[in-house]
Amino acid sequence: MLRVFLFLTLCAATHAQWTTSRIHGSPEPPKPFVPEHVFTQIALNDALEMIAMPGAGRFAAVEKNGKIWTFKDSPDAASKDLLIDLKPDHPALNYAYGIAFHPKWRENGLVFITYVYGDKVPDGSKLSRFKLTQQEPPMLDPKSETVLLTWQSGGHNGASIQFGPDGMLYCSTGDATAPSPPDSLKTGQDLSDFLSSILRIDVDHEENGKAYAIPKDNPFLTTPDARPEIYAFGFRNPWKISFDQKGRLWCGDVGWELWEMIHLVPKGGNHGWSAMEASQPIMPETKGPGHIIPPVAAHPHTEAASITGGYVYHGSRFPELRDAYIYGDYETGKIWALWHDGQKVTRREEIADTPHKIVTFGQSEDGELYWMNWEKDTRIYRLSKNPAVGKPSQFPRKLSETGLFTDTAAQTPAAGVLPFEIAEPMWQDGAKATRFVALPGGKSIKTTTSGNPDKPNYKVEWPAESVLARTITLEKKIETQVLHFDGETWNGYSYRWNDAGTDAQLVAPDGEEFTIDKQPWRIHGRAECARCHTNWGGFTLGFQPDQLVNIGGKKASEAAGLFDGPFFERLKNRLVSSHDDKADLEAKARSWLHANCAHCHRRHGGGSVQLMVNADLPTAETMMLDEKPVRGDLALADARVISPGHPEQSVLLARIARSGNGHMPMIGAREVDPHGFRVLWDWILGEATTRRPSKVESPSDALLLANSIAKNQAKFDPALAKHANPEIACYFERFLPHDQRVKTLGMNFDAQKLLAANGDAKRGSELVSMTGKMAACLACHIINGIGRDFGPDLSKVGARLTREQILESLHQPSKAIAKGYETWIVTLKDGSVQTGFVVNPGNESVTLKVPTGQPQIFERAQIRSQKVEPMSLMPEGLLQSMTAQEAADVIAFLAGLK
Repeated sequence: MLRVFLFLTLCAATHAQWTTSRIHGSPEPPKPFVPEHVFTQIALNDALEMIAMPGAGRFAAVEKNGKIWTFKDSPDAASKDLLIDLKPDHPALNYAYGIAFHPKWRENGLVFITYVYGDKVPDGSKLSRFKLTQQEPPMLDPKSETVLLTWQSGGHNGASIQFGPDGMLYCSTGDATAPSPPDSLKTGQDLSDFLSSILRIDVDHEENGKAYAIPKDNPFLTTPDARPEIYAFGFRNPWKISFDQKGRLWCGDVGWELWEMIHLVPKGGNHGWSAMEASQPIMPETKGPGHIIPPVAAHPHTEAASITGGYVYHGSRFPELRDAYIYGDYETGKIWALWHDGQKVTRREEIADTPHKIVTFGQSEDGELYWMNWEKDTRIYRLSKNPAVGKPSQFPRKLSETGLFTDTAAQTPAAGVLPFEIAEPMWQDGAKATRFVALPGGKSIKTTTSGNPDKPNYKVEWPAESVLARTITLEKKIETQVLHFDGETWNGYSYRWNDAGTDAQLVAPDGEEFTIDKQPWRIHGRAECARCHTNWGGFTLGFQPDQLVNIGGKKASEAAGLFDGPFFERLKNRLVSSHDDKADLEAKARSWLHANCAHCHRRHGGGSVQLMVNADLPTAETMMLDEKPVRGDLALADARVISPGHPEQSVLLARIARSGNGHMPMIGAREVDPHGFRVLWDWILGEATTRRPSKVESPSDALLLANSIAKNQAKFDPALAKHANPEIACYFERFLPHDQRVKTLGMNFDAQKLLAANGDAKRGSELVSMTGKMAACLACHIINGIGRDFGPDLSKVGARLTREQILESLHQPSKAIAKGYETWIVTLKDGSVQTGFVVNPGNESVTLKVPTGQPQIFERAQIRSQKVEPMSLMPEGLLQSMTAQEAADVIAFLAGLK
């Protein structure tokens, strides 16, 4: 290996340099801040928390392994001191989480720490009190520990602790379970245990044999069966809590499937989990006491995937951020600021886009803000002004302007731009791709190692301004995707080719949709790019050791000048081509799953089910085999994620095999991959024998027959694609030409013909359920106790509206608006605009019910103007993506609600 390393290093100069790049910056206005690495001499490993020691001019940092260090609050601090090492006295410890110094620690020497033993241990999460043996530098006595609270350990432990301005100690707890299924302990709305809560205790007094007392004003002291320590509840994994100078308690709560949430937490507050995830109903039947308080901010999973709570800024470096709550995201590295006036969010904006796994924020005593990047070699950062702000963007708007090609139409790469090939490309609706890598000025990709030599931690650093490009062709060139590393993070852009195939134009941030020879095509938006190209997959999904086959016509590991260090030593399991007839069947199936699914379905990848299909894991550890599905069984018989020997019972395969609603992969393809389907079918089947149904009576029968048709072992009957049961028809639509496939209603349809159709109320109820196509209805309406109180209650809608009126309200809701649900637009003097339903148009103030379901009060003195618009807040054309039968079923269901 040493010879190879020396060869690659010595040959660095042999690779032609790419000097023609004009891909710099971004086409969007730059974010106001960028990261600045500080405390550069403080070495930390896997640090999870950073807090200021009151009155000491020091920070304390908690490492995962139980070591807690202190160091001076100075960015040029040169040394750190060990406060405590928990591991010797707690060998079963696997996570140390939080630390809080008593407000009077100088007098009483008390410090509080949270840590965790194992998984699913009834008392595995602990909040303990320790005493100092000295104050300068501070040092704790491990033998002085007194355990105050314990709760079950699990995937979501919370364990963030803070002293409030009232002198009470606050501690967050999670639901103690893995990501999926959601809240398997059904504890989110249950007050009989400590889980999914923020606890509040008095550590200055003791009572009832405990080393703490219950504050007399805690909200659930008289609630039957409630733990009196609970201050608020309904959190999934409250990851970092903090108090601002106004005494308000902020909490970042890690979401599940759709949303990441920021909460302002009042005493006794019910914050929804797991009845709700922000506006999405999850298990509304479990709702506990009190009304659910919506989050003050909810980020969809297109822009965030694991929120990290922060602090309200009151430093002096950035006056423009004063009083803003600053928080970030562990998955995307984005940082936001929001301002809240006590009643509502007045402004929210993304202020930085970093490549960091932001695991915690820290705030100095003078109000300055820092954050930690979770990695073996933990680094500390702070915000710095972005020098690019105010400068005009020179980002190329045409592909020919990028400097990637000497002949754009012919795709002739410029000097230093190298084509490369990978083992297993992802399915792209039948399209093919050519790939290119370009490193600026002859620079190389640097790989370093640290930690245990037997199990080293690899760190890969790309040079700033590196580019990966991919041109996608389906008979003709459609788009060229560009992934650009700006020195901090990777950003994705797409260029759409003109009809002549001579050049391509930069696509808008939201992407584009069009048809190519009757086949629908979507160029994905930039936020969608970021959902796949994440830190956990290494950002550059194709340019990884397990995928790379050749670069510039040479074996990838011999590409001179591209690599500095052991880039290929990271390889654990090389992918194979799923088209290779000589390759092992399981290896082909796992390679296909890795290429198409593993960017989301891996640990921390953001997929909403507990499934990890990345090829470096043994199949037994992927949580696929014989696992029950948690996001619907698709009406398959005895369904499992993968049922070995029974493809027709395997939800994973069914999602890949179906068209329309529920098809996977969710991003990147709409068509079923016939080759991938066949490989997965054969792998799951193993040595078993596939039966061929004599007739199709169930979705499992349909899946069996679809496989026979795909293998030319059965004749396709087009009537199957028109089957009345959509859970059957979805497996056959792919066999039809595009112009013969099931037609959705679109915006223009024959209303009378639709109303004349016979609808099935039972199927309609399934469509409007939390897992149905029309689940969005429940985000604004309540139906028989399930849903959200924003729009009119639909529980008895059939008693007040005719079928014609129901259809009209679904398709053109603005034609007839229910009284009290007119849209009010209130323009405030600060220029912001608020929209909602007026609850109370008072003389001194106006109360609006906004789309979160939360009433907001605006003083008349704040309001510049107000007007009522003759339009509904319900979107137009809700039926356009449904078939006529599905629409008829929904109408039948709603008309029957009396």
